Amino acid sequence: MKAVAAVNGLITSEVSAFYAARYASLYNLTLTLLHVANPTDERLDVESSMAVIEEVAAGYKVKTERVFLEGKPEKAICDYLRETRADIVFCSTRMRRRFFEDSLSEKLSRLRPATDLAIVRVARIEAWAMTREAVLPIREERLSVEKFLFFTSMVKALGSSAEIYSISPVSRSRMARLEIGDTKKLFQRINDRLEHYSRALKLLEIPFRIKHALAADEIGQILHHLSHHDCELLVVGGRRLARRPRIFGENRLERLFRLTPVNTIAYYAGSE
Repeated sequence: MKAVAAVNGLITSEVSAFYAARYASLYNLTLTLLHVANPTDERLDVESSMAVIEEVAAGYKVKTERVFLEGKPEKAICDYLRETRADIVFCSTRMRRRFFEDSLSEKLSRLRPATDLAIVRVARIEAWAMTREAVLPIREERLSVEKFLFFTSMVKALGSSAEIYSISPVSRSRMARLEIGDTKKLFQRINDRLEHYSRALKLLEIPFRIKHALAADEIGQILHHLSHHDCELLVVGGRRLARRPRIFGENRLERLFRLTPVNTIAYYAGSE
């Protein structure tokens, strides 16, 4: 079984591959450094990046291999994944006016191959090496087993603590009418429904906490929380956040990726 990291020669793809290396070390996977030839990326830059990644991976006793493909990137990668026992693909997203505009990460998220996909937005280059806390925002108690497993895998691999940040969407008018007692009951109900995840974190000996918030703007609340909270990694579910609120507008994941002050991974379960 393999963990695949798409490499394009940029430092952001190196950081994405570093996360992949930590993930691979947890499950004793081979780390495949993959590149699809294209006019934008220089082969020498790509090979230089791969050498850096291989050196870091060796420090975690992770076996690596290089794979170079040709053709249309999305088709070449999907064809490769169909013939390979890959657990997950890590892919960084480049800094553009819109993060996913004509990018490999955008194409892969649309194709949704059977393999899990982790799209990495790098805000702090050095944070991967010193992650003390990772945050997983969810809507109320909605948390899939796949997303929880990926989040706990990253937390365990990075040796960090975990925070599940439950956001309950409410209108501003309803928020003004809510009494403290009603809010406490709502948060307690959510805690009760997340109890099985809490037990799993205890069994894995991962320090964790569950925090709550009421918000009319879910993404705005996440950004507010990050700006007032000391963490180094944010993990979000890519499927729900990627829905467009309007035809020509910036989608919610793009907004989060554009404004996030911490490294952020959007996770897409391969089974979706």
